[in-house]
Amino acid sequence: MRRIPWWCVPVLVACGGPRVGAPGAATVEDLVWGGTDCRRAADCPSGVCTAGACVGYLGAATEEARAIIGLALAAAVARGQGEEVRQALAEVLSSTGSDEFLRGRAADAFRWLPPGLGGDTLAGLAEDPSEPVRFFAARARHARGDPEARELLRSFLRHPSEAVRMLATRALATGTEPGDQGPINQ
Repeated sequence: MRRIPWWCVPVLVACGGPRVGAPGAATVEDLVWGGTDCRRAADCPSGVCTAGACVGYLGAATEEARAIIGLALAAAVARGQGEEVRQALAEVLSSTGSDEFLRGRAADAFRWLPPGLGGDTLAGLAEDPSEPVRFFAARARHARGDPEARELLRSFLRHPSEAVRMLATRALATGTEPGDQGPINQ
């Protein structure tokens, strides 16, 4: 058993203890919800630390943060956790108690997953009563190469909000790679 030198104990206590949960050990819950303590992004399985807490995709406030976590979601799928990721996101989307922006982010997260994973879930959101859910589902479908999503996104070009029009314009102007969606805050 490897022991910590005595002089490291005060430093570990002051820093909140040893860090666990390196990016390679990310659970789906870490990536979708986040929640563990951190001091820097490298402490977080999601790669994003904000205000002392690891942030998951659903809690990420910016496009930049979601892009970082999206890459971690894609890596989780590559490690064989795709169905678990799909289920976690689908659960949020199907929950009537979920906030519409939380549901929108769950729909958006699908853009980082392969087209065969959750396509039916996204297609069913085209008629969702929530505008953010419809928008982010359309953007995810577009990023995954769904040609029908282009027309759905085009309808947002006439939206009263300039921010929504910009997001729609950027999504339509980019390729179908998730990282092409650009760093715009929402």
